[in-house]
Amino acid sequence: MKVSQKTNAPLYEAVKRASLTDARFCTPGHSGKGDDGLFASAPYDLTEVEGLDNLSCPSGAILEAEILAAKAQGCAHTLFATEGSTVCMHIALSIAKERGNVGFIGDMHKSFFGGCALLGIEPTGFESVEEFLSKPLKTRNVSSVFYTSPDYFGNVKEDDELIRECEIEGILTVVDAAHGAHFAYSPLLPEPSAGRADISFCSLHKTMNAFTGGALLNLKDGSLYDKALYYRQLWHTTSPSYVIMASMDYARAKASESGEKIYERIEKERERFERSVRDCAFTVVKSDDISRLVLRFEGFDASEANSYLVGKGIFAEAAIGDKLIFILTEGNVDRLSAVYEALKEYRPTKRLAPEPCVKREKVRAVGAVTFVSPDEAEGRVCMNEIGFYPPGTPFIGRGEVFTAEDVGLIKKNAGNTFGLVNGKAVVLQ
Repeated sequence: MKVSQKTNAPLYEAVKRASLTDARFCTPGHSGKGDDGLFASAPYDLTEVEGLDNLSCPSGAILEAEILAAKAQGCAHTLFATEGSTVCMHIALSIAKERGNVGFIGDMHKSFFGGCALLGIEPTGFESVEEFLSKPLKTRNVSSVFYTSPDYFGNVKEDDELIRECEIEGILTVVDAAHGAHFAYSPLLPEPSAGRADISFCSLHKTMNAFTGGALLNLKDGSLYDKALYYRQLWHTTSPSYVIMASMDYARAKASESGEKIYERIEKERERFERSVRDCAFTVVKSDDISRLVLRFEGFDASEANSYLVGKGIFAEAAIGDKLIFILTEGNVDRLSAVYEALKEYRPTKRLAPEPCVKREKVRAVGAVTFVSPDEAEGRVCMNEIGFYPPGTPFIGRGEVFTAEDVGLIKKNAGNTFGLVNGKAVVLQ
């Protein structure tokens, strides 16, 4: 499906026009040309030439695209980023730090903890929205609160009361909605965080028709706009990808035009899939997001099913525990039947090992770092969050003391563990 000629995608159109220039004596060095299919998009990979605006100080096509994105997301302002939601997280943390102590609710992506480490923030954690709301303002002792919604399994937090109370108490609400960029484009999807929370951010490339790295920082009102622009200048690369930005503008235009029909079709195909898999070795897990399909192989390691599908030319999003996750889009929903055909005779054999219940000591993580092999980490103080990617949520945090169970998990999952440096654990010297 192509964007109609009437669709307003100013940055996308500007990049297309500029791509026709044949004599380029500017960066990037490929000059719009390439020898194979990898460089098919080379003509659109441009720099801040006349007519393409500048992300550091947008006033033309980029600003127009951001205004249209804000309108689509239902908020006052939207800022483009080409380095994913991570740079948006760091911008939001910089704003939050100015206000005072930072809190977070539930699991957070490693970019939150990495940003806190870079900014010298020691965040306060709360297990749930209910715990946060049950504590009086003085006990919470935070001026901002971060949380993730939707999570990796397509479920959103019930946060109406949280947002309402934080607004009354002057607490900044920041939502990592990286996997919810598409929510704005269909009534079949949950309500987007943009326009509700003070700050939210989402990654278009995760669920929409945009290239990897394209993300939006959304602001509910104009009070933080100048600060957000300022911190984007500090955090963001000065060489943003125009291919990514143009694809973001295109994705917004396409979803605005056809989003309702796209998700109606996804809902229909998902329902058909669910009816057909009743005798399979898995169950379909309910999620708030109809485009997030989660299959559960109860008691079995879903990575086995994932490897089985890879052998048949099918890539899932992730295998986490006994769950296998798929992201349904316009580009793949017609292949959902292939997933059924591949899995209808599949029977798992690899039992899922129970997760150890680990109680860790925590200390103040201040001082020089050194690097040790995982076998030498037990009893040492962790100085860099460690977890599995996906989903990017740490299981041991900065300042926590490594246990024997942690060492075993790291060695068992060395291929998808983040936070190690050259295979070594980062510990307090």
